[in-house]
Amino acid sequence: MLGLSGKRVWGGLNLGKFCRGLSRFDKIVVSDEVRGALSENKPVVALESTIITHGMPFPQNVKCALEVEEVVRSQGAIPATVAIIEGRVRVGLDENETRRLGDVERSRPIKTSRRDLAYVVSQGRNGGTTVSGTMLVAAHVGIPVFATGGIGGVHRGGESTLDVSADLTELGRSSVAVVSSGVKSILDVPRTLEYLETQGVFVAAFAGGKDFPAFYSRKSGCQAPYAVQTAQEAAEIIHCNRRLNLRSGMLFAVPVPEKYAMKEEVINGVIEEALEEAGRRGVGGKEITPFLLGRIGEITAGKSLETNIALIKNNAETAACIAVELAKLNTGGPSESARDEVNDAPAPVVIGGSNLDCSVKLQVEEIKLDGRIHFGKSLMTGGGVARNICESLSKLGCRHVFISVIGNDPQGNILKNFIPQDNLERVKVLEDRNTGQCTVVLDRNGECKFLAGDMEIHQHITPEMILEHEQVIAKSPLIVFDANLSIPTIETILKLANHHNIPVLFEPTDFEVSVKPFQTEHWGAIKFITPNVHELRHIAEHFGVLPKRKYDNRVQEVVAVASKLVEFVDTIIVTLGVDGVIVARKGAATESLLSQNGGDLQIRQYVGDRSTKVVSVSGAGDNLASGIIAGMLDGLSEEESVSVGLCAAEYTIGAPGPVPPKLFGKNHPAWRTKAAYRTLM
Repeated sequence: MLGLSGKRVWGGLNLGKFCRGLSRFDKIVVSDEVRGALSENKPVVALESTIITHGMPFPQNVKCALEVEEVVRSQGAIPATVAIIEGRVRVGLDENETRRLGDVERSRPIKTSRRDLAYVVSQGRNGGTTVSGTMLVAAHVGIPVFATGGIGGVHRGGESTLDVSADLTELGRSSVAVVSSGVKSILDVPRTLEYLETQGVFVAAFAGGKDFPAFYSRKSGCQAPYAVQTAQEAAEIIHCNRRLNLRSGMLFAVPVPEKYAMKEEVINGVIEEALEEAGRRGVGGKEITPFLLGRIGEITAGKSLETNIALIKNNAETAACIAVELAKLNTGGPSESARDEVNDAPAPVVIGGSNLDCSVKLQVEEIKLDGRIHFGKSLMTGGGVARNICESLSKLGCRHVFISVIGNDPQGNILKNFIPQDNLERVKVLEDRNTGQCTVVLDRNGECKFLAGDMEIHQHITPEMILEHEQVIAKSPLIVFDANLSIPTIETILKLANHHNIPVLFEPTDFEVSVKPFQTEHWGAIKFITPNVHELRHIAEHFGVLPKRKYDNRVQEVVAVASKLVEFVDTIIVTLGVDGVIVARKGAATESLLSQNGGDLQIRQYVGDRSTKVVSVSGAGDNLASGIIAGMLDGLSEEESVSVGLCAAEYTIGAPGPVPPKLFGKNHPAWRTKAAYRTLM
């Protein structure tokens, strides 16, 4: 569609920081019950553990936690209490683990939010996860609904102290629906609602009017932006939020049952008394909330604790009902939706060719095309641009979906060994078709000199095959495809991308086929291209913007061509071999490549480490693209994403095949490095 400036935009969705946090984390244990429920698309409700560690005295804390889990089960959902036990994040506790954690004199737990997580895990400590800590974990493992008592917020006097709970910022970035009795009464409710609005968090009062509850009491004097009446309605909103990839949390505020509600004037007086005492004692930071809740309990002779328990159970029941309705809406079935829900990281969809490659690196000084034998060393590997990108993404730790075809022949059986096992589900095996094969001839310096291939099978990635996978494509934050596909198939992909508002990255693959998608009606869905210089020229010629003059060097030429072509494609990433990569776009290097903020055109050249000994350059561009894709989907800036891409390319040129045997995980410095660049425009 057209923005106000006439520039094509793709929906204005904030697709920035998706894969951070626990996507790099290897100390998480999901119970068999919870894992099985998620894999079978059964309803699951996340529960926090500060209710056990910091909310109530032992053993009442354990009794309440177990009763809350039973409430969830009674509505047909599976409870998933989140906690840290001896440095391992646990999702789903058994009764013995709950009891051991609840005996706080022995377990000595730390109240754990996002800020505290690394310390608690690294020190092998026990931790009770707060709302923000629980949301972080729930989002990672794919639990969409979370029940708690009340969330944190802006503390009274927060305009001076800047004391704002991490719960609010986590709600702004974790795709989890939180069911709570509003915010704790000890907080500044109006300012908390304002802060949630700033964070883009959907807030609704549940099962009544728009009165926003205040934990102990049913009304806070504030109005929620929306009112939701039923679990089914809430589930439909959550389902839509997730399909739109908004990547922000939602808050459903459920008033405490009237039988247990406290009068506003009574509880407000008690809170003021507790606040004054906290001030006298110098209590602050993360200790203020448990202190106030404990003191309020003492002043009210246990009445507030009774209310607290009642509202937690009521919220758990409501959350379970919502989770049950939400599970009904996830109609993809276990084989499709469970995989996407269990790991909530985004899954780019990669579509294109899979080949069995035989590369021959010649040992002779000069290649003669006169029929003689050129002696060299051969290597059989997986190939095909799309397949290369998939293997590289897997080795970079970026989850994705792969759509391709192979033949039911010996070559196809060999090729399966070069396709990551997680990607084989949507690779179709065709009878009576040759698996794609390519012979790559490299000179003694590793430069590609000649290719010969049997690629006819790629034409059998048909429009019908693409439409079969529409449901998984619709959930993707990015579609990547190569030019091995037929024009009707490319048309279908681009049409789906436009319909579902998904940006597309096109890898031109080869000079001759680099303009294929631009011959279709829906080419405007393409937001990224990754051509080499020859492919860049061909695409520019297609659009009639190829300059006629000659340039002193190819960098000058790329700047001239890209500055014209960027009016048709938002982001142009040109691979230059030893000269690195040039990025042309209307955006700063410090911004995500997925952001479309407009502004003036900027062109930057990034040059990687030239010290790596070149074994083969085959596949270097594919690995560069994979690194950039993985980085931008991880929420990195342009300069950080290019750092990952250049590092992946450097690993590649030092290896014999198109994808090196091993790349690097997200603990590698490349993920935290800003690649150096020079500004060309």
